[in-house]
Formats: sequence, structure tokens, C-alpha cells
Amino acid sequence: MIFHLQPVHVHLDAGFADIAAEKFSRLERFFPDDPEVYLIVKKEKFEFILEAKIQCRKTKTFMKTRSNNLNAGLDELVDKLKNSLSKDHDRRRHKKGKDSIKNEVYAFTSESETKE
Repeated sequence: MIFHLQPVHVHLDAGFADIAAEKFSRLERFFPDDPEVYLIVKKEKFEFILEAKIQCRKTKTFMKTRSNNLNAGLDELVDKLKNSLSKDHDRRRHKKGKDSIKNEVYAFTSESETKE
């Protein structure tokens, strides 16, 4: 996984970058190849805005969250991304399952007709 961290108007230590990379590495299972993760951390008045963009092949996923606590916001962002990616993964898997069932039924009927 390729991880990019971009702080805007906020000072982050190296430990936060390592923690963020570790948390985003849990999402690798949803991608066939190594995804590119862009995490933008902004500070506006009293809250942090975290934006994540994940790109793998032609798939792009974007999520944004606001929080008063930086670590809690990061956890919330990763959970939102996990839920979104899980739903997309299930939709694609379900769609492939329907196509394969149609193809199996078609193959079964065409084989039985040729035997007679």
C-alpha cells in the first residue's frame, strides 16, 4: 500500500503517520492490487477535518469526517471506509454470482439439447 499524508494548518508527528498507515493497511483486503491512499488532515478552528481518497486501478473511493479529537476522527474515517468498501465488495460479488448462475443455466440447457 502506498500511503500519502498531507497536513494542512496542523503539525503532526511521525507517530501519527505510522498509526494512520497501520489503520489504513487493514483495508487492503478489499483491493486486488496495492491501493494508493491519500490522507489530508485539516484544522479549522476547533475541529479536525480528515479526508481520505483511495485509488486502485479504476476504482476511487472518497470519504470525509469531522471530529474534535484527531485519533477518534481517524478511527471514524477508517470505519466509514470499511463499511463503504464492504458494501461495494458485496455488490460486486453478488452481481458476479447472478451472471455465473445465468451462464450455468444456459450451458446446462444447451448441453441437454445437443444430447438428444
